Amino acid sequence: MIYIIIRREISKYLVTKISCDHMFDKIERLDDNEVMIDFLLVYYISNEFIDAYIANRAMSMKHIVEKNIPLSMKKLLSQQSEF
Repeated sequence: MIYIIIRREISKYLVTKISCDHMFDKIERLDDNEVMIDFLLVYYISNEFIDAYIANRAMSMKHIVEKNIPLSMKKLLSQQSEF
């Protein structure tokens, strides 16, 4: 399992779709099929980033697990998994 600390990969302020897309491009090129993304000490996530994250996660060929997800994002991810 690959462990990604998102504040080190992108920032503690997750704002743009482009930064999310870039991170998922890197994830898809990894050899390991399991990826843990840690949101520890992320202070802000824009709606644009969340939308891009949900879309990229749905299209990903990797098994992605999140850790320390902010409550606002956790609600959106749980709604997404209900469909």
